[in-house]
Amino acid sequence: MDLSWHLIWKCIFLVLTGILLLRLSGRKSIAQMNVATTVIMISIGELIAQGIIEKSVWRSIAAVALFLAVLVVLELLEIRSERIQSFITGEAVVVIRDGQLDMQALRKLRITVNQLEMRLRQLGISNIDDIKRGVIEANGELGYELTEAAKPVTKRDLEILLSRIGAQESTR
Repeated sequence: MDLSWHLIWKCIFLVLTGILLLRLSGRKSIAQMNVATTVIMISIGELIAQGIIEKSVWRSIAAVALFLAVLVVLELLEIRSERIQSFITGEAVVVIRDGQLDMQALRKLRITVNQLEMRLRQLGISNIDDIKRGVIEANGELGYELTEAAKPVTKRDLEILLSRIGAQESTR
């Protein structure tokens, strides 16, 4: 019985310490993680698990802190050097230009036309011709710019139109 309570408290302590260290390192969300961050986060999970199984909780906490320090240093280096940023984070890849698919870019990313079309539908875009430029961002998300004809009307557009109509009516 004493051993099980010890294990429970050890788990609680390591998880809470892991959360605290991650919060201090400034983690935002899983969706914003790059490859380096993902590798480090998986390693941290493994270290926390080892700390629960083994006797040395403090060694696990020190290792987690060291991994997070490496992560912060990598992020600072990314900010200072575009080459390092490109290596660690990757670069955006244009997959649609003026409504035309770049099949070579899709093959390079190992994305099928069906997968790309699914992403577009999830964004509410039913016609590839409506896209001026489509980009798979470094985080894997699809960014896009619509053609002028496909852009939705904004409040400003509507106000300009209404003022023109009002001006035409007042000149009659």
